[in-house]
Amino acid sequence: MKKALRIPLLVSALIVLASGLALRAAAEPPNQANRLEASFTESAASITNRIADLGTFQLINTGSGTVEGFGPATVVVGITQDRAVTPCGPGSWTNAATRRIVLDEGVLVLREVSIRCPTASGPDITGTYEVDGLSSTGIFAGARGSGDVTADTVAHTSTLSGKLKLAGSAEG
Repeated sequence: MKKALRIPLLVSALIVLASGLALRAAAEPPNQANRLEASFTESAASITNRIADLGTFQLINTGSGTVEGFGPATVVVGITQDRAVTPCGPGSWTNAATRRIVLDEGVLVLREVSIRCPTASGPDITGTYEVDGLSSTGIFAGARGSGDVTADTVAHTSTLSGKLKLAGSAEG
């Protein structure tokens, strides 16, 4: 009789344990790997050309894409190009940008610096990003991280790859 009672109790305990683990996983924020992997297709929405008198060119790009682990997103990127600076020779310049990524869970804001260098296949933009946790909202409020940003000006795409630590998430 005791043996017959142990099996249902064991099965019940396993069900409770499995349910608890499933609830805990559902309650945890996404991105347990503390990574930011994203890609976007962008186009220019606004252009201010002051190269002739100030050596600067400003544009606002808008677009859409995907952030791994968070799903579809829209993006707005405000970029200032300093065309008077040529870090890799003629035809190159520096970029400073603020990238606003809008997702269902909140808004992730990044600060970017990059350089544009001419290549045989077209201009190549490479740089770095830093998460702006103070400006970010939702689950991204208080986040931190950094990584690499690349842009293909021929295909009108940008890619982000690096770290994203959400406030309150486990260290990674």
